[in-house]
Amino acid sequence: MTELAFAHGGPPLSGRLRVSAEDFEVEEILGFEADGTGEHALLWIEKRDANTEWVARQLAGFAGVAPLAVGFSGLKDRHALTRQAFSVQLPGRAGPDWSALQVEGVRVLEVRRHSRKLKRGVHAGNRFRIRLHELRGSRAEAEHRLGAITAHGVPNYFGEQRFGRGGENLRTARA
Repeated sequence: MTELAFAHGGPPLSGRLRVSAEDFEVEEILGFEADGTGEHALLWIEKRDANTEWVARQLAGFAGVAPLAVGFSGLKDRHALTRQAFSVQLPGRAGPDWSALQVEGVRVLEVRRHSRKLKRGVHAGNRFRIRLHELRGSRAEAEHRLGAITAHGVPNYFGEQRFGRGGENLRTARA
């Protein structure tokens, strides 16, 4: 699975990626604002080196609700600095003091009320910021390539991590 296609030719630069979590930032773009009412707390969370589902379980435990009461729109990279929304259903109650949440690598940035649970895939997209170290290659060729990408875009590409460890997701899908 290491021979995957490139939309605009091979990479014009090489370097080291993900030396630290801050080298790969992902910001979820919801595409809507919390409506300010309802039984869900909509939390804007920053997480560092933390799995999305693990964070959801931590939020459930802190709020004293079942894990199924926590929603999120998408799984974000673990080895990264990410900002994304979570919803926590709190029927008939205000909920905990979210500023008191003490989970390593997790910070609550904002809390608002919302009328619906976040469901998978409802966000409009993601914004990425990727930092490379020890770059080698042609800056001019890289700038030319960025111009082509700006003009023509890129396909919705995914790497071998989407196939699971050892291709397990493919075997599961075929079953």
